Amino acid sequence: MEISLPGMPKQIFDELFGSKARVKILKFFFRNESGFFDIATIAKRVQEREIVVKKELERLLKIKFIQKQ
Repeated sequence: MEISLPGMPKQIFDELFGSKARVKILKFFFRNESGFFDIATIAKRVQEREIVVKKELERLLKIKFIQKQ
């Protein structure tokens, strides 16, 4: 028996990961693993407001998914 993931609609990712902004930020980091970015750059690249990005980054810092330099 072979098992695979079907093409997941964006809505499933939003539900799994809590918010559309968090999904965008996670995708951004997975696509840009080896870089260092400030909040303004991330906000611009994911097309979200800086305050929203800052809030989501704080959540990711808290669970140690990302780290500050």
